[in-house]
Amino acid sequence: MDRGAKSLTETIMLATSTRIALANPASVLKPLCEHLVEHEAVITEQDGATVITLDGSRARIDLSATALDVTVEAPDVATLIEMKRTIASHVVEFAPKDAAPQMRWTGDGTGPALPPEFRILTVTGVERITPHMARIRFKGENLARYDHLDALHVRLFIPPEDVSEPSWPMVGDDGLLLPSPAETRPLVRKYTIREIDVAASTLAIDFVLHEDAGPGSAFAFRAQAGDRIGMAGPGGRGLKAAERYVFLADETGLPAVARMLENLPEGAVGQAFIEVADAREEQALRRPAGMALTWLHRGAAAPGSLPLLQDALATIDWPADGPSTYLWAAAEYAAFKAIRAASRDKLRPERDQNLVVSYWRSGASDEEHVAAKKAEAAKG
Repeated sequence: MDRGAKSLTETIMLATSTRIALANPASVLKPLCEHLVEHEAVITEQDGATVITLDGSRARIDLSATALDVTVEAPDVATLIEMKRTIASHVVEFAPKDAAPQMRWTGDGTGPALPPEFRILTVTGVERITPHMARIRFKGENLARYDHLDALHVRLFIPPEDVSEPSWPMVGDDGLLLPSPAETRPLVRKYTIREIDVAASTLAIDFVLHEDAGPGSAFAFRAQAGDRIGMAGPGGRGLKAAERYVFLADETGLPAVARMLENLPEGAVGQAFIEVADAREEQALRRPAGMALTWLHRGAAAPGSLPLLQDALATIDWPADGPSTYLWAAAEYAAFKAIRAASRDKLRPERDQNLVVSYWRSGASDEEHVAAKKAEAAKG
């Protein structure tokens, strides 16, 4: 046993276990392990069992002809529940769709519980920072896991209007999320943490205000001190180290760019182009002196209807022997596709890094946009 495994053994205090009956358990265990390795799990064999070590927890899985016998160990309840849910959800994912496996965990951490990554936030203040951008400040507990620049995004759970007691997500005895009533179920949307102060247990999130308000924008219009929402995460990709930085974003990507700009090294150099309606939507953004900031105004044109960000990318000099560059772009779907295609002629595989994403799609709901992205990804 290596030193890391011994250290984990010495600190483990809690355990939970289950037997998962399957027609062909080996066909589930193999892709489960392969998938978790992609998420930095360490897979070993011990006394004929498969041992998965991940994020301070460990799962021992004994394989038989008809079942997987799983024992999860962790030093605290939150980590125990997180590993239990990881195993359970991926067993369901890789099992045959016509034979949903049954699971009931016994031991520590049983009974319905909030997911370990979930927090309930309380509004402490609302500020209109531009005509179409509101900054909402929240109070929450144990926010340290969200204070990362390489994972800027969170999922907000926005309760339906006039619902005083929303159905927050809960993990059941099977390790999976319990179903909740549609009338009290929060709607989930992705946002970027704009500011966070772990010591003070506070954070701020910027909301774009739309006339045809979706759940996030509608919440921002009506939010007042004392309102509650849920938050889970973090996720996505954020800031990467490079010799030069190029940022391209519309209003939806502005909070992420703003947070990355103010956290760049003092000597950072590069360019940031941000599309907004007009000068009233510009913000004072802290950034290193070597980061040039250009605001692109679309005027009366509809958001996402002009190639302002694509044209800005075309103006950037990208010499073959130039500095390593990190390109980060977030915009409407059509702009995202054009930027991604154009960037392929500029990016040098061994020198540059990039993240080019679409945060919304003109004429489509958030659910339709997500479904379209998944369908396109499945096509390769």
